[in-house]
Order: sequence, then C-alpha cells, then structure tokens
Amino acid sequence: MHCASCAVTTEEAIRGVRGVTDVNVNYATERATVTHDDGVPMEALVKAVKDNGYDVDMGSHAHAAHGGHAMPPDHAGMSLQEHEMSMGAGDHMQHQGYVTFAGLILAAVLTIPLFVTMFMQPDIGSFAGRSWWMMLVAAATWYLVGKLGWKFHVGTWSELKHHRANMDTLVTVGTGSALLWSTYALIVGGEVYFEVAGIIVFFLLLGKYLEARQRQKAGEAIQALLSLHAKLAHRVKADGSLEDVDPNVLKIGDRCRVKSGERVPMDGRIIEGSSSVDESMLTGEPIPVEKRQGDTVFAATINKTGSFVFEVTVEPGKSALDAIVATVEHALATKSPVEKLVDRISSIFVPVVMAISLGALIVWLIITGSPGEAIRHAVAILIVACPCAMGLATPAAIMVGTGAGAKRGILVKDGSALEAARKIDLVVFDKTGTLTEGKPTVTDVIPMEDAVGTTHASILQIAAGLEANSEHPLASAILAAATEKSVSLATITEYRAVPGKGLEGTFDGAVVRLGTEAFMNENNIILSDAQRALLDELRSAAKTVMLLARDSSLLGILAAQDRIKADAKQAIADLRGQGVEVALLTGDHRATAEAVAKELGIARVLAEISPNGKADEVKRLQAEKKRVAFVGDGINDAPALAQANLGIAVGTGSDVAIATGQIVLMGGSPQKAADALRLARMTFSAIRQNLFWAFGYNVILIPAAMFGLVNPILAGLAMAFSSVSVLSNSLRIARKMR
Repeated sequence: MHCASCAVTTEEAIRGVRGVTDVNVNYATERATVTHDDGVPMEALVKAVKDNGYDVDMGSHAHAAHGGHAMPPDHAGMSLQEHEMSMGAGDHMQHQGYVTFAGLILAAVLTIPLFVTMFMQPDIGSFAGRSWWMMLVAAATWYLVGKLGWKFHVGTWSELKHHRANMDTLVTVGTGSALLWSTYALIVGGEVYFEVAGIIVFFLLLGKYLEARQRQKAGEAIQALLSLHAKLAHRVKADGSLEDVDPNVLKIGDRCRVKSGERVPMDGRIIEGSSSVDESMLTGEPIPVEKRQGDTVFAATINKTGSFVFEVTVEPGKSALDAIVATVEHALATKSPVEKLVDRISSIFVPVVMAISLGALIVWLIITGSPGEAIRHAVAILIVACPCAMGLATPAAIMVGTGAGAKRGILVKDGSALEAARKIDLVVFDKTGTLTEGKPTVTDVIPMEDAVGTTHASILQIAAGLEANSEHPLASAILAAATEKSVSLATITEYRAVPGKGLEGTFDGAVVRLGTEAFMNENNIILSDAQRALLDELRSAAKTVMLLARDSSLLGILAAQDRIKADAKQAIADLRGQGVEVALLTGDHRATAEAVAKELGIARVLAEISPNGKADEVKRLQAEKKRVAFVGDGINDAPALAQANLGIAVGTGSDVAIATGQIVLMGGSPQKAADALRLARMTFSAIRQNLFWAFGYNVILIPAAMFGLVNPILAGLAMAFSSVSVLSNSLRIARKMR
C-alpha cells in the first residue's frame, strides 16, 4: 500500500463482502484483520482485496479465531472467524518495492545534470537548433520519471481503474505534466521544467527508501519476537536415546532434553533435572529463574546452566511465545479511535488536493498566460500534499510503542488500550500476587487457651484438611506448614467453600470452619476482647489472619505473611511521580491492608472487599469522576478488570491467552504497571507531535504552493522527509523506554 487512503479503500472493499462484520487495515504494517461470519469463504475476501488492486499474502499469518491465541477477548464465544492478511509483496513489517539501493544510486547520478541545470546550462553543442545538454537532461528525466518512478505510475493506474486517487496519483499527475510540457516546450521552443520533474522523483524515491528502512527499524522488536522460536528439539525416544526433530512436530506428552545454552523448544513441565532459565523474552526481567522438577518452562526461553528433561504440555502454535506474538500482532492490526479519524481525513484529502491543484492551474494560467508557469505551481501543490506523513503519524507511533512494551514484558492488546492508559488518574492494585509475592508462609499457629486438647499440630491438621482442595495462596502456605511439621491431613466431609470468606466441612462429627473474622461472626462464633486484641496485633504486623473453629468454639488462630515484591515501593513512587493516585484493594482485613499500604506509601485503602465486590468498588471510584486502571491477576479479578477504564492483568506466559486485561504484564512486576502508563503517555505524545507536524506541514505549505511561494523541487524534498521525520520521532519512544 502506498498511502493512508489505500488502507481506507481496501477496508471499504473488504467490508463490501457479505458476512464481514469488522475490518481493520493497517497502513504501517500492510496487514488486514477481518472478522466475519462462519459462512464467508476465504476466496471471497482474497478476491475483494485483489479486485481493489492488491495482492494478498496469507502465509503463516492466516488463522481462524477459534483455533489460536490471536482472537480478541471481546469476540470470545461468538460465531465469528478472524483472519489476518498481508497486502503487497513486502516482508513482514517492511514497506518495500519503490526502489532498491542500486536504483537509488542510479537516480542520484541521473539527478546531477538536473541540479546543474538549475544554475547553468553548459554549452556542449546543439543539434537541429536544440541544445545537446538539454536533450541529455530530457533523457535523464524521462528515465527518472518513466523507469525509476514506474511504481508510482503503476499505483496510479491501479487506482484509476477503481475510480480513485491516492498519493501515487498526485506524483504521476505532477511529474508527468511537468515532463510532458517540458518535452513539448523543448521541441517547439519555450521554458522547460525537466529538473522539476526529475529531482522530485529522486527525492520521493529517497524518502520511500528511508521510510522503508525506518519502518523496518520500527518493527525490529516484533521481528525479534517472531525469530525467537527454537530451531531444533531433542526428543527422547522409548529406548532413552535422543532424536533431533523440528519443534513443530512435537505432541503433548512428548519428552525432550534441553542442553545448556539451548532454547526450550515448547512449553512444558520439567520431569528430570534442574537448571536456571533466562525468561527475559517473556518477562523483560534479566535475572534467570531457578527451575526444578515440576516447574513450568516456556518455549524460546534459554537454558543457562545444567540439563533437564521436560514433558510437552501444549500443541505447536499454542505456546506462551505464540500467544505473545499473536497479542502484539493483534494490537498492530487494530486501530485506535484517533487513527480511524486520521484515516477518514486521508481518504478525502487526495481528491480535495487534486481539485485545489486544478483550480491553481487555471488561476495561474489566467494570471501569467504561461502554461509552463501554471503547471509549475500546480505541480508544487500536488507534490507538497502527499499524505504519507499523515497516514503514518498514528500507526508508526503505536507500532514502536507496542514493540518497546513487548521487549519489557508489557503486552498491549490494541491501540485503544494505549489511548485509555494515557488518561488514567487512579491506579487500583489488588494486593495478593500483585504487590505481594502471592506466596505467603505461615508465621503463627496459636491454640486458644479455652480450647481443651488443642495443639499446634491439631490446628494444622484440621486447617490443612480443609485447604486440601483449595487453590488459594493461603492454602498452599498451610499445606506447606503441615508438610514441614510432618502433620497428616484431617479427613473432611461435606466440604463447602464460601467465596471471599472461608471454608467449612465436617470432621469427627463436628462442623469445622476456617476463614475470616466476619465468617466467624456470621456463624455465631463470638470472639473475646483478648482474642480481638491478638488479631489486631497480628494484623498490625501486616499478617493475614485465619480463624479455625469447631461448632461454636474458636480453636485457634493461624497467621501468614506475604512478602511485598522488591520493586513494589518504587512502582508506587513512580506512579505518584506521574501524577497518578494509587489505591490498594484487597479482601484482607483492614489492619493488614493498612500495614502493607503504609509500607508502600499508599494512602487510599479499600479492604475486606469480596471478589464480587471489587467491580462495584471500581464503579464507585468511577462515579467520583476518576479514570481507573485496575491491576489484578487477570482471572479472579476479571469483573474488576472489565469494569475499569483500563484493565491491567498480571500473569505468567500461560495466562496471556485468557487474561481479561487490555494490557498484560509478564512476570508480575508491579513496576511494569508504572512503565505501561509511561509508555502510553510517551506513545500518544509522539502521536500528537506527529499529527501536529503532518497537518501543520500541509496547512502551511499547500497555501504557500498555491501562491507560488514553494518551488516544486523543495516541495518534493519536504514531502519526502516529512514521512521520515514522523517515523524518526516515533522511534524515540523505544529509545526512551530502554
């Protein structure tokens, strides 16, 4: 595609296919994402694109939404299919086709005599009354415009066949009219403008070449993701020997050995050996992670030391890395509201410019009486107005911003997420697993004095029996404590979980309960003043308290502490430095929550909130005119993530495909939440700057060209470098995020 209006007309062509429900065509990446009913044949979509004048490269990017990770969360469960298509013959993320490096050098050489002609006309003889020098200039210009600029004219013809005009049309009409008039004037006598046509084409080719280089650079982060997959897997055969296979042939249950220094070929679970694994490509965090038997390993991560055997747990194409790539590609394929607005403007911009140029041609012809002079002014308008910079302003910044985020373990699902993130003025953090490690350890087991026969061991025995079927982090802590003390688990019958409050069941003929103070109060288990004072003391030390009761009597108290993540305090300070308010939301008791909040420097605490109540709390904050981002684990906090203006899901690689958040933080570092908001602000700052210069450039130079104040050659130079300046400004995002 050659300009933003190409993207708009292609969208219209695909949208015309019966059964298509949504289309996004991205000019920067030359990709189309099409959502359609099940009954729409792929051939119909391909035909629509080809009838519109473009080729389609399905390649490895085509997929059904139901079969891969790239399905947008909003479409889950719908009877729709989503496909992605690449248009044109360029490489992924690279705009090519106008000129090679050798062609650019040839164009530069041919332009030399044209530059000379602007200042002097060497006398090297004549033929039939015509200067040999000017005939040489004419030949060079015809080759520049006709041969080296051929791609512009092909694009123009393709658009004319469909009764449209685009950037190529402006170039063809502008340079062609200058070339034809100059050739006529050379034959019959009169002023010629060969240098105008030829030098403009050179500058446009130079701009296109630099644009292609900058686009490739802008897509480097995405290209890096695409190239991370391991090239070889050492599969363990039945007799224990190894065979080297392509990772794409691995099946669930296959066992593979990974040697030191190699990439893990597929997601799986270690069954033999241990090692330290570099997971920076997933999380953006450079410190290797220690892995032991039973731990999960992810495709494309690097085994630093040791050797291990793992069992494949996912099918090819469904690894964490595939999910990341699909998420990033989806972000680049969809458009933010501001990008859609710019596309609409670009689609009508070219016809308006053509009309302005024609009007200027007529006016200048009347004023000067010189067709050559009138053509020169009209050409300047056509060349200066090419809308490439306008079309690139938004997608280029989003491309770079999304890629820079992916490198740091921040996955942005679409451009609208970045747009929402830049407006956030309140970030609400879930506590457990977000600001804390999510792996609490039991610090206190306290039997009640009036509970006759109750011991540390009996409290752990009953509590571990109740928690045996739970996946809550506190359950793991209690079970670990029981294992450490060699305490057997009580056999619990009639087990029941009460979400956000606790667990209950029957043991040895009595009803036993484990949970919060509120859970005890609901079941008429009354605490004494001394017991409440003990609870307050434990909570003031930032410990989570669980109460164990039998029938109506309190047996004991268990306390667990969850360590605050190392970078949590810095993350909160960073957010406050950005002018963002921070709140802590948790189901824990207020005293425990306030102790954690005090250590982190968080002033606003929302405590004792049930999982179902989290979304209501977010809604209440929004009623205060706050634009809220909620940071949670992406599964238990799904309602709150969906309710917030921006949902930021904290998860490991295995969570990516199902996380509810619009932004996913790999590795769980809270600092990434602060980085995500900074990234969003930087990205949209770059978009504003890009649009200011793109629109400002046209607002200033088009009228200047109309009044004859801009030389067509300078217009070509300015237009060519406007696109490069937009891309260069966008690339600053990646440099600032390092």
